[in-house]
Amino acid sequence: MRCKPAIVGLVAAASAAAGLATTAHAEPAARADVRVVTQAIPWGQSGDLPVPRNYVGDGKVDLAVFRPSTGTWYVRGASPIQFGQAGDIPVPADYDGDGRAELALFRPSNGYWYIRGIGQFVWGETNDLPVPSDYIDDISAEPGIFRPSTGTWYIPDVFSPIVWGAADDVPVPADYLADGHSDIAVYRPATGQWFVRGAAAPIAWGLTGDVPAPGDFDGDGKAEPTTFRPSTGVWFVRGGTNVTWGLDGDVPLPADYLGGSADDHVVWRPSNGIWYLHSDDSGTPAS
Repeated sequence: MRCKPAIVGLVAAASAAAGLATTAHAEPAARADVRVVTQAIPWGQSGDLPVPRNYVGDGKVDLAVFRPSTGTWYVRGASPIQFGQAGDIPVPADYDGDGRAELALFRPSNGYWYIRGIGQFVWGETNDLPVPSDYIDDISAEPGIFRPSTGTWYIPDVFSPIVWGAADDVPVPADYLADGHSDIAVYRPATGQWFVRGAAAPIAWGLTGDVPAPGDFDGDGKAEPTTFRPSTGVWFVRGGTNVTWGLDGDVPLPADYLGGSADDHVVWRPSNGIWYLHSDDSGTPAS
């Protein structure tokens, strides 16, 4: 199972799109046997939240943003959809296993999840972090919760509560072990360590200020611990090739946007609403 896109992350008004812009940063020289594709696509505006997912079921992740000020979702290639309100946290995922992500929200004020076309239910508290993912390899996402105050994960109908993490850890579930499902994992900014449940030992990979951005960048079916360093724009891929792509303030959003066999290095720039895509994998450029 390919690891799913990042758990926290949006689609903006079509009027913001005005053609391709310049690339985010100079990339390293391409190998002769690799086709490097780069694109810059306006989609979003300041204040939006990026929510890239595969909404149409074509095997590729779509550019999308959620606009908290109006509760509107903008998915590139689709009409805007009003679903949500200010204060909601967007948590799109494939909750019913049909191969397409549903629009979904977690409302911290009441602990409710709202999944468009499916329903609503209570699962969580005010300061919980929603972390939906496929934790049991049943082709659908479970509405997981990470509670920083206790370092506890709550996944309905799957596990008893699991203590895995500490107050300042960042939840980073993905399939690190190639076992067909997302593994419970946290990144600890204070020490630059990754703690993957089921792994033999913690993994030291990162420095203070780095942003965790795990992904399957080599197409081997498992996620690599990866950090994006805002100060230099460098992606550090454990066991892979470092890529310079992005600027300070950019949001790293690795996923398969082009329909290839591996994830792409992608950032969204809140200051101008532009997505910068960098892929050294085969696939079709976004239209």
